[in-house]
Amino acid sequence: MTQSELDVSELCRQSFLPFWSFANPIGKKGKELCDVLVVCGVHVIIISVKDITVSDHKDEVVQYKRWTSKAIHDSVNQIYGAERFLNTVDEVISSDFNTKIKLPPKEIRIVYRIAIAFGSKRDFPLPMGDFGKGFVSVFDEQSTFIVLDELDTITDFTNYLSAKEKFLGDKTILVPSEIDFLGVYLQTNLDFNFEANTFVCDAGVWKSYVKSEDYLWWKNEIKGSFIWDQMIVGVHSNHVGSEIGVERLFQLEEAMRQINLEPRINRIELGNVLRHAIKTKVSGRMLRPMEGSNHTYVFVPLTTKNWEAKESELKLRCIVARLENPETQNIIGIAIGSNSSGESCFDVCYLHIPSLDDKFIRHAKEIQDELGYFKKPVISNSKDFRN
Repeated sequence: MTQSELDVSELCRQSFLPFWSFANPIGKKGKELCDVLVVCGVHVIIISVKDITVSDHKDEVVQYKRWTSKAIHDSVNQIYGAERFLNTVDEVISSDFNTKIKLPPKEIRIVYRIAIAFGSKRDFPLPMGDFGKGFVSVFDEQSTFIVLDELDTITDFTNYLSAKEKFLGDKTILVPSEIDFLGVYLQTNLDFNFEANTFVCDAGVWKSYVKSEDYLWWKNEIKGSFIWDQMIVGVHSNHVGSEIGVERLFQLEEAMRQINLEPRINRIELGNVLRHAIKTKVSGRMLRPMEGSNHTYVFVPLTTKNWEAKESELKLRCIVARLENPETQNIIGIAIGSNSSGESCFDVCYLHIPSLDDKFIRHAKEIQDELGYFKKPVISNSKDFRN
């Protein structure tokens, strides 16, 4: 891998977390598929990175044509080729040949294409759009690092890519840089009537935005959300590679995908709940489904009293929570505590129960009556725990 490919791969690992971001996966005939592949839920992001030095030709038009040919069009061709291959398979292999990367079913798979072009001159315009086989976003060095830093969850990032593709359509876009377009998106969500064929914004939109009170408020607001990211990494570190059984691993992966799909704005509230649960050590808490989701969270503290039985308690509480939330098909339980060394520990349970039959209702009520779990439930809204 080149240094540019390494930098982008590491940035993706930080933004989308290492277990959904894969560098140099293997494609057709054992060859490299693309530079980075991100797979989470229904989302598949194909990334190609090129670092091309601008030629020393006297004519800048020639410089530009040569550079775009190698830095952008070669990436586009690689992306289209990778997508053709992905359309023929249900999984691919990681670069170390040890990990199978399961792809979402083709009928629900959403593919995003990103060409990252390093080495351009500052005044080189970057073409983006449909190059013949699907919309491709084109980022330079600056926009790559800023966009992935600002939109650092899979949901926030793919929402941006989808909104941009839908908004642009067959329009011409004239913006000084990708980050200026990002500035427009973050301030408006592109939610305004737009009937003209050309969209223009002034240079400096991004610089102006990062100095605004709204941006400074947001950066301060999200600080507490990163405990959610730490929890995901903690669960992954504790369980991946351990001998937990195929069924348990599948359950864990399903739960972690749901948890990771939470956008940053949801993680602010969920982070508040996590911190409150850790601080107060309440026996158990249910959280109402957040806007746009169909899962309920259950939080349980880990203490010396329930450490040995933590998995069974968490599952039983999740069963009762499903009974108490008849409209919610998915229950995600999170146990929180510290080990003997004072390090934070998390465990996760995931239940998918589409409907409640009489047998399940009887079973859940027996658990509730015998163990007292959520006997008089207070089902909380995440905003109840804001500092």
